[in-house]
Parts: sequence; structure tokens; C-alpha cells
Amino acid sequence: MNDDAQLWVMATLAFTVSYSNYMVPPLIPAFSREFSVPPQQLSWLIAGYLIPYGTSTLVFGALSDWRGRAPTLAALLCSAAMTLLMVSFAGSWRALVVARILSGVGCGGIVTLVIAIVGDRYPYAIQGRPMGRTFGGIAAGIGFGSTLGSLLNSIVGWRNEFRALACVCGVGAIFICRNALSDIGVNVRPGFTRVIGEYVVILEIPRGGRTVAFIFCNGAFHGGIFAWLGLLLTHRYHLHDTGIGLALAGYGLPGIMLGATIGGWADRYGRRYVVPIGFLWAAGCAFLLVPHSPRFTAALVITALSVGFDATHPLMSSITTSLDPKHRGQITGFATFANFVGMGAGALFFQHLIAFGFSVALAVFASAQSLLAIAAFYSFRGERPRRACEAK
Repeated sequence: MNDDAQLWVMATLAFTVSYSNYMVPPLIPAFSREFSVPPQQLSWLIAGYLIPYGTSTLVFGALSDWRGRAPTLAALLCSAAMTLLMVSFAGSWRALVVARILSGVGCGGIVTLVIAIVGDRYPYAIQGRPMGRTFGGIAAGIGFGSTLGSLLNSIVGWRNEFRALACVCGVGAIFICRNALSDIGVNVRPGFTRVIGEYVVILEIPRGGRTVAFIFCNGAFHGGIFAWLGLLLTHRYHLHDTGIGLALAGYGLPGIMLGATIGGWADRYGRRYVVPIGFLWAAGCAFLLVPHSPRFTAALVITALSVGFDATHPLMSSITTSLDPKHRGQITGFATFANFVGMGAGALFFQHLIAFGFSVALAVFASAQSLLAIAAFYSFRGERPRRACEAK
């Protein structure tokens, strides 16, 4: 199988996992009605998935460096299939939360290994475009999950959606077992002390420590806001499943259309410009959501908000893959851990701010993201484009 075909397979797997994650937040009002509990009581459907997901990547990333990308990825896809089926058979809200927690562990590491495989195949200097395509698959999962998750619930039901995703993961596991996609740069036998030592080294390297910190903060911003967009649309515009799905239809769409282009800009002009501008863009969109605007305007702003994620997280993830090729799986897992734990923490923090009103919560998050953008202009000033590096 050629590299381009592998890239599409990786993007498809990333799409499936992202879909299973992002279909849940817009369904919280529906879960609330079905299980007769307040929406805030279901907050651990989000954080309970994200935090175990992120934590498990610390293990699976290092394991892939030792056992190989393909066998580890195949095992994770089987695990994801089983836990997604468990979610589909949940009979109460408590069982649903427990199944989501297990699903976070079961799905954890799949996207991490996909990113690591892209890092194996493409040198850092030309990694922006293939990484952009991979994150385009993630963006497609975000967009379709947040939209179809609600729309299809009224047609086929959310349980059947999870069962279909489980089937896709099972087919993916069979496909990878037969093709053994990538085992480049593996067979580094990890011990506990060595693994912990590698994490410490990543944080001690200025380029690594600051990138991981920005990934965490960026995940908290985007994860916190998106987790409660469904509830925001319900409260402000009195929308139900179909309306929420349509309002979120554009979220993730820019990543599908522009992911590779944004990555190309980073290769050409440098991450030192593109990443901070992405932070500023996201902050501006959050500020635009603060006032009560017409429904169509809010949908456009939500669509534009996802551009901020497309211009930041994929490029910062690309930086982490270049830190130590011998431990790329472990380092990528660490970056994924920072992102998903940040998203979980952001979702919980935003939930507490909702007590003061959605406008206050959005204003606080937008202000924090603006400060992060200012810091990013200084912190990423050394991330120059390939031509500048070669000139030196």
C-alpha cells in the first residue's frame, strides 16, 4: 500500500474515533430527557470519557514504540469496538457514564498512533500538509459527529449509531492486521523508569514543555466551549436534536476543506505565525458568541470557531512528533494526554461558570485564549519555515 493510501486509512480511523467522541455533547439534552436527569448531572459523559482517554495514551503511545504501531493499533481498535457496543446497550444514565469511561480507555491511543504513523512516514520539514490531511479526518469526525449525532438520533437512534461505529472499528482492526501499516522507528523496549524519564525530558526541553502546556490550555478552551454548545443552543434558541445538529453542521467543516492548506501555510511561513493567529481567531469567535445573536449568525460563528483549532492543535502536535523520533509514539501520546485532559478539565470548568450565565463563561474563556495568543507569539517565535532553517 502506498503512502497516500495509508494516509487516507489513517484519516478514516481518526474520523471514526472523533465522531464517537463529538456526537455525545450535542446529545446531552436528549440523554437528559430519556433518562430523566438534569443535563448538568451528565457532565461526566464528557469529562469521564476525555480524561481516561488522555491518560490511557500515556501507556499506549509508549507501548507502540516497543511492540510496534500496527499490532498496538489493531488491539486498540478491537477494544474500541467492544466498549462502543457497551455504550449502545446502557440501560440507565449511570450505566451510560460507566460505559463512556470504559470507552475512553478503549478508544484511547488510536488517534495518537495515527499521528505517530504520519510522523514516521513524513519528515518534519514537509509534515504540515499530511498532518493537515490527517487532522482533516479528525475535523470531519468532529463536524459529522456534532451534526449527524443529533440528526440521526431522531431517525435511527443513538444506540444504533454507536453500534455502527463499533463495526467500523472492527473492520479497521481486520484491515490493519492484514496490511501491517507502519512499524517504523519502533522496538524501543520501555521500562517504567525510562518511560517516566522520557516524559521528564520532554517537559525539561523548552520547546517540548511549552508546546505541551499550550496544547493543554488550547484543549481546555475548545473542549470546554464545545462540550456545552448543545445546551447553549437549547437554552438560547429552544432547539431540539434536529435544530442542534443543523446549528452545529459547520463545526469541523473548515478542517475538512482547509486542513491541508493550513498545514501548507505552516510549512511555508512558519508555525510562529500560524499558531498564534489561530489562538487569536478562536478567542475572537468566542467573544462573538457572548451576546445573544440571531440563530444563523451563531451557527456561522460556531463554524468559524473550529478554524482556531485547525490552525493550532495539528501544528503543535507536529512539533511534538519531531522532538525524539525514537520515542515518537510515547511523545505523541503525551501530547494527546495533554489535549484530552485539558478538554476534560475545560468542560468541567465551563460547567461551573455556566452558573453565572453562558455569556460570562464565554467571556472568561475568550479572555484567557486572548492572553494565550499573546504568549504564543513569543513562545513560538523560533518555529521558522523550512527555507529559513535551511538558510541557517
